[in-house]
Amino acid sequence: MFISPTPPDDMTTEARLDEVAAILAAGIKRLKEKQKQEKIRLDKSANQCPYGQKSTRGGRA
Repeated sequence: MFISPTPPDDMTTEARLDEVAAILAAGIKRLKEKQKQEKIRLDKSANQCPYGQKSTRGGRA
């Protein structure tokens, strides 16, 4: 991502919009990467998946 070293007061409206768009795009990209990493794969066995683990607390297992 390229951020201009030009002070905002000296930038054109188009240059400012380009910089804002680049910052937003980088944020969206980071968010999507984070969501990919947090997904639980469905092909894991029950022992690896937290939803397949038996509860050790009182109550139903």
